[in-house]
Amino acid sequence: MSENNQRAKWLRSTLVISILVLGASLRLISFPTLPNGLHWDEQDTGYQAYSLLKTGKDYFGNVLPLFPHSLAEYRTPILIYQTIPVIKLFGLSAFSVRLLPIIFGILGILTFGLLCYFTSRDLTFGILGLLIISLSVWHIQYSRQAVESIVMSLYFLLGLTCFFRKKYIMSALLFGLSMWAYSTAKLFVPFFVLFLVFKNFRKLPLLSTFIFLLLSGLVIADGLFGKSGQRFRELSIMTDPTTSAEVNVLRQTQQRASGATGVGLSPRLIDKIIYNKVTFWGNTFIRNYVSAFSTEFLFIKGDHELRHSPSRDGIGMLYLVEIVPLAIGIYVAFKNKNYWLIFWFLFGAVPGALTRTDNPHAARLFIMLPALLYLISLGMKFIYDKSKPFLYLYTFILLYSSFITFSYYFSVYRWESAKPFQYGFDQVISTAIANKDKYDRIIVDGKNDTLLMAYLFYTRF
Repeated sequence: MSENNQRAKWLRSTLVISILVLGASLRLISFPTLPNGLHWDEQDTGYQAYSLLKTGKDYFGNVLPLFPHSLAEYRTPILIYQTIPVIKLFGLSAFSVRLLPIIFGILGILTFGLLCYFTSRDLTFGILGLLIISLSVWHIQYSRQAVESIVMSLYFLLGLTCFFRKKYIMSALLFGLSMWAYSTAKLFVPFFVLFLVFKNFRKLPLLSTFIFLLLSGLVIADGLFGKSGQRFRELSIMTDPTTSAEVNVLRQTQQRASGATGVGLSPRLIDKIIYNKVTFWGNTFIRNYVSAFSTEFLFIKGDHELRHSPSRDGIGMLYLVEIVPLAIGIYVAFKNKNYWLIFWFLFGAVPGALTRTDNPHAARLFIMLPALLYLISLGMKFIYDKSKPFLYLYTFILLYSSFITFSYYFSVYRWESAKPFQYGFDQVISTAIANKDKYDRIIVDGKNDTLLMAYLFYTRF
């Protein structure tokens, strides 16, 4: 019996290590040259970190700012400040800018597996969670570029894992830091934590509450009244400058459809009740919210922006075969009254739905991804409990689907995504610098793109 237990333990350990190696390999292959090129935001991250390293200021001259001032917005600080020591060690390059996201992505695999295990005390479920996130093309996509969403996700997962381990002080710190990592968390995390606290109020030490309120209060206050909320105010459905005009058009259309004629019609009471800013915002929000759960986005085409999606229009953010365990997982979550998971799944799409452009947006919805993967893992565990051979068959189909996806991702996608990742800008700048002594003036035409950040990044101006 003892030998059988040892053999089973060895097999489980081997399986866990193999899955971790697989997940790490899918994130490390062709690093840092896939995706080709650094897009503007990645260059901005590296250049801000370089400026802070060399001068103690962001490139607008603000001394150690809480929110570094970039050309387009005020950035969340966590990724930028954590990139500083990497640039100190390796210099300013694609390698140094993308190194931390790769590390955070690999740590995210391990953290998610631990979360699955600690919330269920079921090793099989933990292993299934490891496999699902290791193969997640959505997670891999953001592990390979220097964007804040992967950083936010790791801090949030660590905070949630610590919470279920009853390490409440550390959990509060990590939850708070996740809000400083990416703007989406500013709205989601406070409501999610409030839900968790409501279920565990008497168990929480006062210090953990103070830490979270301090960290969250500062970032929320600045987001509402300070400079860091500038980007959201520009994108919010409630600040759309065309709303009034569109509401007026809808009112007039309804009047004329009812038989009214003439010029300069005044809206009737019924028109004002049906068409107004509140109902217009509500319709936009609902449309955005529902799109986050659409099969086209999740399983068929993915995000329309190639920086956020693993293909132009043929691969979803999840595998199509995962639709079955996802549906089963939702059923199991409701049946088992996993309310924290249900809340996470349903509320995760709210922050993105409050913006008026580019919906559904994979980066703004990234906070929701672990909940989807958790539900898929629940569905696979349900299948395992009912029929192990059927799970083995399903796992084979999933691995085959991922093989096809990554065969495409590591070949065709490299060139398909060249333009959105501004591939070639570094070569243009390098060529211009190499020939600057030969000419009085060199003019670079970026067509519809600006090479300013590429120039700053690659010249270390």
